[in-house]
Amino acid sequence: MMRQTIVALPASKLEGCVSDQILFQTWKKAILQQFFSYHNYIHLQDNLPITVPYVILKGTAAAQYYPHPEYRVMGDIDIMTKREDFDTACKELLENGYKIKKSLNREIGFVKNGIMIELHRYYASLNDPEQAAYLDNLILDNINSTHLLPDDINGLTLLEHINQHLENGLGLRQIIDWMMFVDKCLQDEKWPAFCEMAERIGMSKLAIAVTRMCEIYFGLPERQWCAGADEKVCHKLMDYIYSSGNFGNKQNDDTSSQSVQTMYKIYSLSSLFKVLQDSGVHNWKLAQRKPFFRRFAWLYQIGHYIVKGFGRKDAITQLRSEHLAVQERKELFDAIGVKQLSKGIAVYQAGEYKIER
Repeated sequence: MMRQTIVALPASKLEGCVSDQILFQTWKKAILQQFFSYHNYIHLQDNLPITVPYVILKGTAAAQYYPHPEYRVMGDIDIMTKREDFDTACKELLENGYKIKKSLNREIGFVKNGIMIELHRYYASLNDPEQAAYLDNLILDNINSTHLLPDDINGLTLLEHINQHLENGLGLRQIIDWMMFVDKCLQDEKWPAFCEMAERIGMSKLAIAVTRMCEIYFGLPERQWCAGADEKVCHKLMDYIYSSGNFGNKQNDDTSSQSVQTMYKIYSLSSLFKVLQDSGVHNWKLAQRKPFFRRFAWLYQIGHYIVKGFGRKDAITQLRSEHLAVQERKELFDAIGVKQLSKGIAVYQAGEYKIER
């Protein structure tokens, strides 16, 4: 549960289900630390020095559906302003002691007291410009004084959060966010209206598969609207999520999983070069110390793969097995309509959405 960042979920049942006192005290301490962290997070969020309208994405927007909001692990504080207010919000954060930690086209990350505020220019990460514009405009049009989106649109952002990270590995926290939302807000009578919006962003299949998976594995009360889900797909999806851990962290323990993840990222010559270059910089200590050598990191990584390949037992059989795993992953993602980098991602630049590869 630590791996999957859901360690606090059984807090109310912990004493009755854990008899080992060492484990109990260790687990209790982890839960109390999470609760303390949650309230630090909330204090900072409630005192953001931003005077323009904005909305909270994920975080407390997901925690509101949990039995107790403190059960939900917090990471960054994701917010989005209206586009004309973005620069003002940046200025106000900087004037109040926040430091820029990262600056991307999609968002700028500001840090204060060890907590990152990600101020988004756009949120959607989809393979289609029209779908991305539809979701982002829903968010922008519903920014209000409560800083929270209406439930149905908030549900779309939680579903899109799964979509954004599933390709590279995510954990059960994002799945539980969705399950808690479905439990509170997506009864059978509300599905048709929500489905129409989900189809507009290509995610109705994902919603059905993830919800049925939650019914099978986590006791979510059954709903008619996902009764027709392919349960084989649900089982494969659960296996993939469980093996990848949270945001791919668990894969670091498994050489084969790392290889599958690397092979999956290669879908063109440019993507091959990027994988070689990024991995080379990561593995080559000289390139880390001397910037001059970074331009040759891809060559280093080729040699690294050759040496590594010769060192594996039955390398050809393993390579075939990993290639098959990549194909199965692609088939799974096609079945549930998950975003795939190989198809290009819609980005917002200069007032329009366009595909970037």
